[in-house]
Amino acid sequence: MRYRYYTYISAFFLLLISTLLPHSMEAKSYTIPEIRVEVAVQEDGTIHITEHRTYYFDGSFSWADYRLPLQGYTAIKDIRVRENNTAFINQNSEEPGTFQVQRGDEQIRIQWFYDANDEQRTFSISYTLEGAVVVGSEWVEFFWNYISADRDQDTERLHIEMKLPQSVGSDSIYSWERGPANKITLTNTENGYLVTAKNLNEDESVKIRSVFPRYIFNQQDVTTTNSDFTLALAREDEQQYQQALAEQQEQDDRYAQYGRQLTILTSLLSIAAFLFFYRKYGKRFSTNISSTETIMTPGRLKPATTGWLLQGRNINSTHLMATLLDLARQGQFIIKEEKSEEGWFGSEKKRFRIEKTETTFPDELTDWESSLSSFVSEQIGGGNNYIDELFSDSSYSSSKWFSNWKKQLNDYCRAKNWYDKESYKGAYSNAGVQFFLLILAILATYWAGPLGIASLAITFVLLVSSVAIIRRTAEGEQTYKRWKAYKEGLKNAKAHSIGNDILDKHVIYAVAFGLSKSQIKTIIEENNPSSSAFVWLMIYPSGARSSADIANSFSTLSATGTTSFPGSSSAGTAGGSGASAGAAGGGAAGGAG
Repeated sequence: MRYRYYTYISAFFLLLISTLLPHSMEAKSYTIPEIRVEVAVQEDGTIHITEHRTYYFDGSFSWADYRLPLQGYTAIKDIRVRENNTAFINQNSEEPGTFQVQRGDEQIRIQWFYDANDEQRTFSISYTLEGAVVVGSEWVEFFWNYISADRDQDTERLHIEMKLPQSVGSDSIYSWERGPANKITLTNTENGYLVTAKNLNEDESVKIRSVFPRYIFNQQDVTTTNSDFTLALAREDEQQYQQALAEQQEQDDRYAQYGRQLTILTSLLSIAAFLFFYRKYGKRFSTNISSTETIMTPGRLKPATTGWLLQGRNINSTHLMATLLDLARQGQFIIKEEKSEEGWFGSEKKRFRIEKTETTFPDELTDWESSLSSFVSEQIGGGNNYIDELFSDSSYSSSKWFSNWKKQLNDYCRAKNWYDKESYKGAYSNAGVQFFLLILAILATYWAGPLGIASLAITFVLLVSSVAIIRRTAEGEQTYKRWKAYKEGLKNAKAHSIGNDILDKHVIYAVAFGLSKSQIKTIIEENNPSSSAFVWLMIYPSGARSSADIANSFSTLSATGTTSFPGSSSAGTAGGSGASAGAAGGGAAGGAG
């Protein structure tokens, strides 16, 4: 039962992770809703098992397997795979209609091959077991695990029929089930037993222990394997098992109650802790700054620093590209668009070459701007002068340079004191408390089962939300709102008019803010720029160009840098041990693909 609790916890985190990962291909799935097992006890003491598995395939599948642990028998032979009246051939080819048998240290794997697509198929796996029964002086035990708790599919319907070689009377066969009792129906018959089970979860197994008279066998074909085995011994063992099961259930119920209480306690404490730290450290400063969008730049901040402020203190390729464009606007570089190359399927691919000018501004550049200027100049001097190839070198030196550049920019922005240092204390304190409560929530889920996932989700979300406690200072909040209003103004460029003399400055800010290529094109097209609006950008061919041409060239240039610069987000087989009294053999699992 504890295994199921681990499953709940694992499922929560797997679900969380799956929502964050892209789904690059169409999913396919299968189910095995019905399993029918026919068991024939032979007069020579061997056991012949035929298992019919019904698959529902959603998508295209080409193989399935059946994995049987090497326990509870001494040998397995006569392995067959069939579909209706068609027998699969045992050969190592992986062709449809064939199967393979592989023996590992712990299991036998039977794998068969076919072609299936969005359909229902029923396959039959059969084999004969030797040494699968415990033979006493008068009584025989067959204890088998019909479905494994390690399988990866639920089972809606399970039907088992076990037959002895002759009738012994229902009062001479004794059977006990192990598994979810409320889902299993076991009936003894004149010559065996019948079992039905419904809606079995993938972590639930069905084991049947049966004891019947030895005289059903040909006595010359079987030998005593355990002279101490008796019917009384089996009964006593089952009574002890049921007593232990009842005690375990009582303990589980007690801990489930603890788990429910712990779920409520951790959930309330988690919410209370977050509210306490948020109110004390994270409550935002109020300002009288208007949030109405504007097209007027609120100050003289560098584009990359405004991007850092508005994009959650993150540094990525947009800030690097905006800085390079701003250096070009100041006269450090000239960027030239070259004749388009033909790309895939006849499409045109624009390329942009960058050249160093003689203009320098040593007293006006920050250390991170100077670092970028020097790096690009070195690349140009080495003959690497295309925008999309400036950072194409994946060597350690380029990676180390970008790490240092991010640190320089980050230190520069932090020195502005836009963020309240005390609020970091609140964020760290909340994270510590939430982490402790998350451990308790895991314990609550272990005890209470699915109900505990509520506290697990709450504490995890509020742990991650610790970053929300970090707040801006009063000055930082005012600066943020001014630049936020400016960003909104750029996004709504159709409602504003920008002069040619400062248009290039506005679009560089748009790059730093992470505006899309289409939004940047709109800013330029709506303001009908002349060729002099971007004196540092030479568009091919030279001469008069339409506003659409200029918009397309600049937006392509900015996209080229942000996608190619560092920080871009796009980039007859022997068996195992024989049967022993009171221990179940079997436990088959399987998969498909």
